[in-house]
Amino acid sequence: MDASTLLNNRYRVLHILGEGGFGETFLAEDTHLPSKRRCVIKQLKPAMLLNTPIVQELFEREAAILEALGENNPQIPRLFAYFAEAERFYLVQEHIDGQNLRQKLKKHGSFSEAEVKRLLVSLLPVVAFIHNQRIIHRDIKPDNIMIRTHDQQPVLIDFGVVKEVMGTVINSQGNLTQTMVVGSPGYMSPEQAAGRPTFASDLFSLGLTAIQLLTNQDPQRMVDLRTGEIDWHPYAPQVSPNLKRILDRAISTQAAGRYLAAEEMLADLKKPEGVASSGQTPTVIEPVVGHTDETVIPPFSPPPVSSPPISPPPIVFSPPPIISLRPSTPAPLAPA
Repeated sequence: MDASTLLNNRYRVLHILGEGGFGETFLAEDTHLPSKRRCVIKQLKPAMLLNTPIVQELFEREAAILEALGENNPQIPRLFAYFAEAERFYLVQEHIDGQNLRQKLKKHGSFSEAEVKRLLVSLLPVVAFIHNQRIIHRDIKPDNIMIRTHDQQPVLIDFGVVKEVMGTVINSQGNLTQTMVVGSPGYMSPEQAAGRPTFASDLFSLGLTAIQLLTNQDPQRMVDLRTGEIDWHPYAPQVSPNLKRILDRAISTQAAGRYLAAEEMLADLKKPEGVASSGQTPTVIEPVVGHTDETVIPPFSPPPVSSPPISPPPIVFSPPPIISLRPSTPAPLAPA
């Protein structure tokens, strides 16, 4: 797509930000606003024809989820608009000014333990928030965590809910089924790689992200071929035993031995050094399926250690399981 392309007769593409199996991402400006506000536009390619009613319905429902998440949490980008054009779907989202963690890592090298703990304490309430809405992110990794310039807060981007819709097809029985697994190789838990993600899958991915920041090594390079576990301790001998225990639990290949709730992992991170981590297993809530020039990294600004976990008000919506939907005639797409 040319840099001068005008999408939906409104959004002028400035340059491409990235591309993948689901489509492309662009930086654009809104020509209908005096400020020419910059935004991020995600172009999505559905596996089924765009004019299939069920595809339109699913896309609209997942866009509504993204809108609600962004409106209710400042560490999730807002959704400004969505539209369909030339057999493609488009999401228009808030542009986060900053750098992602992979860019930070490349520029500054490995993070200190204090920096990683501050990051986790600031980000885990966001993960808890989306899980409380029965949503699984599915693609947590350094590339999808932005450090916002103006307040140094981490922002979670690129949710996998709409990507799953793009890989949805109708089988011979008339039911919806997935043609691909949403997520990034090297950051997915075993159950997510098998197409059965849970809330604990997001914590697995977040744990691997933290380990990559501490070691400056891709997780796949640290796999013990005998056990399948990530053998990362030799790459980070400076890390405290307490943080090692927490991260080891987060990335256990056995889901039953892993943190099942973000609040539990956050509580262990806030405990003083030397206090044993919690070993209790919380009740599992089944999710709905489908649903860097400085020489020193600036500090994050998470809530004080003594403060309780953030508990934003719940979003009011009830997305149905994708696999149980059958074709119906949705309302027309809302104009962007």
